[in-house]
Amino acid sequence: MKKNKRKKQKKKYIIFLFLVLLVIGIIIIITNRTIYKIEDRTTNVKEEKKKDAGHFRTIGWIRVQGTKIDYPIIGYEHGYDPRKESDKKDSFAYNLIREEELFNKVNIMGHNILNLSTHPRMNDKRFTRFEPLMSFVYYDFAKKNKYIQYTIDGKNYLYKIYAVRMYDSYKNVETLIEKTYNDNEIVKYANKVKKDSLYKYNVKVDGKDNLISLITCTRFFGPDTSSALVVDARMIRIGEKAKNYTVKKTDNYKKILKIMKGDGENEV
Repeated sequence: MKKNKRKKQKKKYIIFLFLVLLVIGIIIIITNRTIYKIEDRTTNVKEEKKKDAGHFRTIGWIRVQGTKIDYPIIGYEHGYDPRKESDKKDSFAYNLIREEELFNKVNIMGHNILNLSTHPRMNDKRFTRFEPLMSFVYYDFAKKNKYIQYTIDGKNYLYKIYAVRMYDSYKNVETLIEKTYNDNEIVKYANKVKKDSLYKYNVKVDGKDNLISLITCTRFFGPDTSSALVVDARMIRIGEKAKNYTVKKTDNYKKILKIMKGDGENEV
């Protein structure tokens, strides 16, 4: 009897251990699976260059996970208004330089013409600029979509998002001018935007990292304001893969959520 009882206990223990290991294995697989795969856009850039004119030239391509943003990036002559080319390009982002060169701090801008309310819509079929970028005001969206692909100088680069910022005035948007910066300047900038972020991303940034900022306008804080949304990301490092990572709300997000709850139903 005692022998049979020990056998049953041993069998139960083995089954329990197997289930524990199975759960751990599933968690490891889910945590470490690749959640974004690069799709080559170098050929797209070459095709878009055929549409270039005197005042602008195609310098790259931008893709944002979870959105319709999959557009060419156009560089302009200094002082030229990119809105004048809206009828020449169907969907595009823009840069205020015309160089096809990868800097360690990049600023990509895009218009938000149709998504200005306190309840932004996501991936509306009418959106052709940076309107879908406003999707990042929603926590559930931010948790699922964490990568930006930047194609420049014949190569595809992948960046992981580490901050999302909302400002009630464009004057408060801190963006380093696009060029090469030293380690201290990069760290100082990253620390500042993390402090302003709606979310706390489990992403470390150091002085050797390459950064990118996607910037668009909004009327989120009212029709008479010139507000801005900025999504910041850093390039994945050598040997690093596009894996999942944690995102948590900050007190800055609570302020945004209060505005969204105070004006009717969500439009998503």
